[in-house]
Amino acid sequence: MQTHGYSQLAPVYPLIAQQIVDDYGITEGICLDIGTGPGYVGIELAKITRLEMYFIDDKQEALDKAKKNVSGCGLDNLVHFTRADVCELPFGDGFADLIVSRGSLWFWDNQVKGLQQIHRVLKPGGIAFAGGGLGRYSPPSMHKRLKGKGRRKMEKEGKGNFLNGEGLKALLKKTGLDGCRAISDIEGEDETWIEMRK
Repeated sequence: MQTHGYSQLAPVYPLIAQQIVDDYGITEGICLDIGTGPGYVGIELAKITRLEMYFIDDKQEALDKAKKNVSGCGLDNLVHFTRADVCELPFGDGFADLIVSRGSLWFWDNQVKGLQQIHRVLKPGGIAFAGGGLGRYSPPSMHKRLKGKGRRKMEKEGKGNFLNGEGLKALLKKTGLDGCRAISDIEGEDETWIEMRK
């Protein structure tokens, strides 16, 4: 999991968490935060829900950071830390009520297989929300300041397979999954998120 720009993005995570709760209303059950990195999105979701949280990353150093950050928050939620690749999730079919992944999709070895695995472990009636936007609740000034900043730096370094708009829609088509759509933070802009309903 890449960790570029986390300090700059700190104000975005509670806004994305609130948007997810407002849009989907899932506040109980099991939540997977895939490609959690330091755990910021999962932590913010846990603060405003009773979700049982699974912080998942394929890098131990990322999980160690997430553990440290979670321990400093005083969360009452049941939490787990799982080292796993999104392409081989160690959970049974229909395991999770909510799955979130912000910023990790671009670094998966196989984006099609990763999305198929997310769909497999999602419960019927569950929601998955994955991508790389700044969220609908981020103010315009924040969008202007942060939009694409980390992506451009990583692309310059030859890192990540960044997709938006038509590229994201083409990826969804390759998965063969129903109930998925690409959505944007702001109407009229390219889509940067995948919403999956099962």
